[in-house]
Amino acid sequence: MLAPLPDEMLLREALEIPDAVPVALRTREPLGAGTVTGFEVVGADGHAVTYFVDTSGRRVAQETGLATGTPEAPEERIWLHPQDPHLPALAAVAFGDAARTLLHRIGREVVDPPDLVAYRPGRRAVFRVVCDDGIRWVKVIRPERVERIVGLHARLADAALHVPQIEAWADAGLLVLPQAPGRAAVDVTPPASALLDEVDRWRAIMAGAPLENRARSELPERAEWYTSRLAARLAPGAAERLRADAARVRPVVGDGGERTVIHGDLHFGQLFLDDAGRMSGVIDVDTAGRGAAADDSAAFISHALASAALDPGARGGWAYAVGVAALERWDDPTAHVRERVAVHLWGHALGADDLDDVARRDVLLTTADALLADEDVPKDGLMDGFDTP
Repeated sequence: MLAPLPDEMLLREALEIPDAVPVALRTREPLGAGTVTGFEVVGADGHAVTYFVDTSGRRVAQETGLATGTPEAPEERIWLHPQDPHLPALAAVAFGDAARTLLHRIGREVVDPPDLVAYRPGRRAVFRVVCDDGIRWVKVIRPERVERIVGLHARLADAALHVPQIEAWADAGLLVLPQAPGRAAVDVTPPASALLDEVDRWRAIMAGAPLENRARSELPERAEWYTSRLAARLAPGAAERLRADAARVRPVVGDGGERTVIHGDLHFGQLFLDDAGRMSGVIDVDTAGRGAAADDSAAFISHALASAALDPGARGGWAYAVGVAALERWDDPTAHVRERVAVHLWGHALGADDLDDVARRDVLLTTADALLADEDVPKDGLMDGFDTP
């Protein structure tokens, strides 16, 4: 087992949680100048709650839990989910009655309570809500991002990029979107070559979209964050190799050459297809903007390979085939695609390690090593016992 994180010790001290009470790490990722870490705590009544320890140093409009420092220079804060101080609208839609009232105001009648399907503390949350006329997706984001994202969706829709239109939004940090048309690519599992043909076609259209803002990237900073934390948990030899790789990779992943319009977080989980296998919907374009085309390539490849490591079944086999085919198609030494993929894989490996999944961590690190050595993507670990299509 891993030694307790400093964040866990801070949580125990602040809330006076006895050592005998289990505190389970659930999430941990960078935010601002620090991290935000989620812990599940089971009370005496057997009821589990989730607390977050935030060392980001980011200012918020209003604290929702315990905090040290000053409002202008916060140091550490602890909040109980869903009282995320960065996402003031989260608590308002986390419960069925509140979501029902919200959607009723825009003419949608809720059938089932909202289902939280994604949550990145301090960044965003996504709820799936079943309404009488179809699925709605309620996104909770930081208030300062609302105006930019609403405008971005409108411009991409005007460019015929199959982006769902925002049906309603609120300054507090809420967006309501319809279900994307078609079926999720991960449910269709088309042949890798056919899927990549569609992705290439969409990326070519995307490159001409009228966006001037920068896409999300920050790969050099993410490489440093991932590898510094991973190296502290590895055996000395593996840690030394990882530090050497990171020192070589960081200088080359920040410059992607000519800028074009990219998705910013492209992967097959964002794609929907019609009955003919054509792209019918692309979601989660909040990160779109001008950036290096290689960033989208790397995000797509790494997500496919990480998905294969997570799922040893048929869907994992398909993901592996897609990842390998995408690497063969988009690999470009001049754009340092492999180095960019490695950074993403280090991030996935850190997430696996945070969950004590050492086997998956090591598979992802081995895959990153192979890519940096200009070798083929290994099957060992990723696809043990499975014949890929």
